[in-house]
Amino acid sequence: MKRDPLVTRADASHLEALVALRYRWRIEESNEAGLSLEEFAARFADWYAAHAASHHPYLVSLDDVAIGCAWLMVVDRIPGPGKFLRRAGIVQSVYVAPEHRNHGVGEAMLRVLVDDARAMGLEYLSVHPSARSPSLYERVGFVGAEQTLELRLGPVA
Repeated sequence: MKRDPLVTRADASHLEALVALRYRWRIEESNEAGLSLEEFAARFADWYAAHAASHHPYLVSLDDVAIGCAWLMVVDRIPGPGKFLRRAGIVQSVYVAPEHRNHGVGEAMLRVLVDDARAMGLEYLSVHPSARSPSLYERVGFVGAEQTLELRLGPVA
């Protein structure tokens, strides 16, 4: 019997699944060349250890198989006299395996992430959606910002 997808806030014990999903996305769907899976996994483990305080992973599984992930990067903002502790979040690397898209998996994962962001006291979340995903973010409450400007400083990886 199939269960509903399970969304969890991931941790270091989930690194193998997080690495596999990230690698699949970047290699199979984005045609990115570079490190082998083994090299990527080793370097990713080091990256995760260095960024665990600021980058919070989420994992969605179906029947114990990882089918999607997302990351919440928490940033400290400059203090103000009215509110000294100011934090915001950037939603990054949201991915659902192609065979599981359009079934509410991404939305379920984002709703858990948004609930966690509220519980952390973050002031706002931002995201740079892909061309096909704005409607996903709009379903969980994201709206277009009036003035967002961006300066690309180099090749996008």
